[in-house]
Amino acid sequence: MKKQKIKLIALGIAVLVIIAAAAVLILNKHYIFIAGEYIGVNCDKIELAETVPDGITRRTLDELRADSRVTFDESMMLVNTEYVLRDDFAPAISEYNDTGVLMNDCMKDAYASLSAAVSEKFDVRLLVSSDYRTAEEQANEYNEAPAVATVPGASEHQTGLALDVYVPYYASYGFIKTDAGQFVDRECWKYGFIIRYPVYGKSSTGIPYEPWHLRYVGAPHAKIIYNNRMTLEKYIKSLEVGKWYDVDGYLISRQTLDDDAGLDMPSDFAGAVISPDNTGYYIITVQK
Repeated sequence: MKKQKIKLIALGIAVLVIIAAAAVLILNKHYIFIAGEYIGVNCDKIELAETVPDGITRRTLDELRADSRVTFDESMMLVNTEYVLRDDFAPAISEYNDTGVLMNDCMKDAYASLSAAVSEKFDVRLLVSSDYRTAEEQANEYNEAPAVATVPGASEHQTGLALDVYVPYYASYGFIKTDAGQFVDRECWKYGFIIRYPVYGKSSTGIPYEPWHLRYVGAPHAKIIYNNRMTLEKYIKSLEVGKWYDVDGYLISRQTLDDDAGLDMPSDFAGAVISPDNTGYYIITVQK
C-alpha cells in the first residue's frame, strides 16, 4: 500500500512537471521557434556540385571593371577577431532612403524588399538600432562595453553590411518573441541576408545567438548558409580555392589574386559579383 502511494505521488509530480513545462512553452512560444532553428526544421540541405565552366579565361581587374556585367562590392567579406579590416578600409556607404540609416550600397535594395515584406505581413515597421560605424565609433563602443562590443577592425558594422534590427517595443532578444522577428530570422535568406550569429553557431563564431543581427551576403550564398546550417566562417572555408561550384543557377569560385594577374571567369554569363573575402581571396558569384 505504501509503495503504491509513493508511485502515485511520483506520477503526480511527473504530470505536474510536464504540465509546467508545457505551460512555459505555450507562454514562451519563441523557445519552440529557437529549438526549431537549432535543429534546422525549416532547412533543406543544398549540395554544391563541383564543375568546370566552359570557356574559362584569365581577366585582369581592369578588364573586369570595364565589363558592364560585373559588379565589385564587399558583400562576402569575413570580419571577426581573426580576420580584421585594414586600417584604410573604406566601404561604399550611403544613407538609406532619407532615414539617417547608413548602410553598404550593395544591400540597399535587398533591405528595402525585406523591410517591405515585414510591413506587409505584420503591419509593423522594421527598424534599425545600429548600422554602419566608423573605426572611431567602434572604438568608442568597445571602450564603453568591452564585454559586449568587439575591438575596432573586427566589427561587421564597419563594413556597413550588418544591421541590428527591431520592431517597436521589441528589441534585442525581445525581437525573436514577435512574429515579425521570427519571420526575419526564418526568411531573411530569401532577401540575401543571414543571421550572422545563429543559435547553433557559437562554437564557430565565438558569439552567442543574436537574432537581431542581420548580415548581407547576397544570393545564392544566404540560401546556402541558412539551409546548410552554416556560419559565414564555415561557409567561406568550405569553398576550396580555385574550384568552381554550380548551385541554384549560379557559379561560385573562391580565387587568389597575385599582383593583379587576374581572375578566372567563364566566357558567357549574365552577370557577376566579385568581392574580397578578407582572408586573402576573392569570391566570384556568376549568374548564368
